[in-house]
Amino acid sequence: MILTAALLFLMVLMLWGIGRLRGDLLTRGPVKLALFPALIFDGLARTLSCLATATPVVGLSPWRDGAPFLVEGECSLQRLGVPLTTALRLGVLLLGFSGAVLWLAEETSVIPDPGSLQQSYELGSGHLFDRLLSAPVDLLATGVISWLMVAWLGAMVLAAGLRGRDSVVALLLGSGVYGGLEVAHWLGLRFGTFTNGWFLRRFYEAEAGRSLILLLLVEVAVLALLSAMHLIPMLVQKIRPGAENQHSDSPDRVVPHF
Repeated sequence: MILTAALLFLMVLMLWGIGRLRGDLLTRGPVKLALFPALIFDGLARTLSCLATATPVVGLSPWRDGAPFLVEGECSLQRLGVPLTTALRLGVLLLGFSGAVLWLAEETSVIPDPGSLQQSYELGSGHLFDRLLSAPVDLLATGVISWLMVAWLGAMVLAAGLRGRDSVVALLLGSGVYGGLEVAHWLGLRFGTFTNGWFLRRFYEAEAGRSLILLLLVEVAVLALLSAMHLIPMLVQKIRPGAENQHSDSPDRVVPHF
């Protein structure tokens, strides 16, 4: 259970970092057009929240510069709208990763589940880090479909970046989920009564944990990419030659004597 809490906390923390580093990237026309298949899911979650809170939806802007993908009006129910929008956006994100794990079960089997991570941790921290670092390489080595899936999931993560109050609400939601799991564990509740259902037999612990760990790995990749986009221009600015010093006492200045 402690591992679940740590995974949920890291998920929200990295989504907050992505939201901070993302800037106005998703208001640029070419970016929105390229990421359209993934942005539509985040737009759907926002639309459902707008319908629930009577917030006007102005429309979609999939290619125009300077406007978000979904143009919304002013929400008059902020106390309800912010938690609902955050919950729906995170729910859609988790459903997307869960669907990817179920759809490409053979390819995503290389992603560790919490149980295997616990075993690796018991063998030592070195085994744990080796298992985590080798998982993305093993996944991408399974074929082109896996590359396309990771790119699509990365776009979903980029769209789901959290900002401001969304991050606080997400932490509270994560705490509520963890608290509910702890209470259920303390009361001895299990899914045994409902195990005749194919979904719970198929998607209970291993697959659910694997989708969460896949989400964290993709978040790390997106966060690293955004960090590089910020750092590389800064480094170029620092190493780029400045204007030539025009003072005659500069040691690099060559003064002709004719």
